[in-house]
Amino acid sequence: KPLLLSSSFLIETMPPKKKEEPTKRIVLGRFSSNLKMGIVGVPNVGKSTFFNTLTKLNVAAENYPFCTIEPNEAKVVLPDDRFDWLCNHFNPSSKVSTPRP
Repeated sequence: KPLLLSSSFLIETMPPKKKEEPTKRIVLGRFSSNLKMGIVGVPNVGKSTFFNTLTKLNVAAENYPFCTIEPNEAKVVLPDDRFDWLCNHFNPSSKVSTPRP
């Protein structure tokens, strides 16, 4: 409905603004508490040695290029203070912090 302020001005009331719907985020893959990562680099720079240090395994780490052609996999337990706090607070019958291989 137009509003008449004076004889020379005519102001129309604006319709209310449409509410914008929130955009939905597209999530690819599945939610998981596991972290998957890879170590990438040029030959003979210490990737296998770094892998051995992180996982406390004994993967072949020789001093020639392309020593490890097949990928190595390992699961590593990461200490988490939040998990320890939950276990101390709720006293569960068993404590399993990460999936076991």
